[in-house]
Amino acid sequence: MKISIVTLKNKKIDDFAKERNRTLRKTQGKWVLFLDSDEIMSSELKAEIKNLDPGGYGGFYVKRKNYFLGWYAGTDKIIRLVKKGSGKWERLVHETYHPRGGTKIGLLKNYLIHNTAKDLHAYVDKINNYSTLHALANQKEGKISSLFKIVFYPKMKFLQNLLAGRGFVFSMLQSFHSFLGWSKLWFLQKTKK
Repeated sequence: MKISIVTLKNKKIDDFAKERNRTLRKTQGKWVLFLDSDEIMSSELKAEIKNLDPGGYGGFYVKRKNYFLGWYAGTDKIIRLVKKGSGKWERLVHETYHPRGGTKIGLLKNYLIHNTAKDLHAYVDKINNYSTLHALANQKEGKISSLFKIVFYPKMKFLQNLLAGRGFVFSMLQSFHSFLGWSKLWFLQKTKK
């Protein structure tokens, strides 16, 4: 299968869905694989995609092995291999691909390697930036912050990550991201009045 591979490297992206959709429109290939600057394709994934028969699918989930400062922090899956015209990305950050009605999405067997941060300082900067975008996205979606969400959602996020075996430090930082996101939305609500 012939595809275009696009890596998002711009550090100043303030709308990830918009950037992915713009890039998708500009690429020449019929199929596009999106990577972030902190992701690497495994050789097994390269071979799988090269020999892939997409059949009636309009996109594919790709599994990611996530690493935090060199430590394994769990696996997730995201749609990253898409056929042009099969759908679009939505949301400022933590963007998701929304296939057009009736579009089938498959799942690839092999992995991307996702190195979430080169050091703790870079990860805290990333959390600060993403929590701002998360608050703006939540505001756009009509979500409302509350003291309950500011206090208890971070605790639930901590427990969720810790019980998933993602380690204490990573779990604390994800909890901090949740706290910042809901707190920033709270301040956006107050300044809007």
